[in-house]
Amino acid sequence: MARAVGVKRRVERAAVDLFAERGSDGVSIADIAAAAGVSQGALYRHYRSKDELATRLFLDAYRRNGAELAAIRAAQNGFAARIAAMVAHFCALYDRDAALFRFLLLAQHAVLPKLGDEPNAPADVIVRTVTEGSAAGEAAPVDPALGAAVIMGVVLQAATFHLYGRVTGPLAPRAPALARAAIAAVNALG
Repeated sequence: MARAVGVKRRVERAAVDLFAERGSDGVSIADIAAAAGVSQGALYRHYRSKDELATRLFLDAYRRNGAELAAIRAAQNGFAARIAAMVAHFCALYDRDAALFRFLLLAQHAVLPKLGDEPNAPADVIVRTVTEGSAAGEAAPVDPALGAAVIMGVVLQAATFHLYGRVTGPLAPRAPALARAAIAAVNALG
């Protein structure tokens, strides 16, 4: 059993790295198996296809991230503290695994339209945070979806610039400044 888990982890890591580098369409099952150091048959024991693998990797990370954001929302008091903690979370995620972050950015357009209701979709957690912040008078009264979009945009654009070498160094130390920018952007909408 431990060997099967090890194979699955190697396959998933290799797939994330390759998908981030080349996009899902630019990667074959043979590429993933070779990068993971396993046979194609071993890969197929865990996943029926490359598309199933890509979708599963995306959904697992997406749901985990949403649950983490929901936990942050529950643990922090006040709009500014919640947004600061969420921005710090995104920055830490990027610093810990830039390939996974890039894969999520690339794959979202293919997977999210097929996804049904998710109780803790990351964007929805942020929308609820903006809604509550506006209702409490801690943030400008804004369209909550637009508020969430500018918050996410601040972080995602910083990460995108980092991916392409325009920003260097870890993002986590920049999280407080990015959070202030995100909060200011929400308030500027009001």
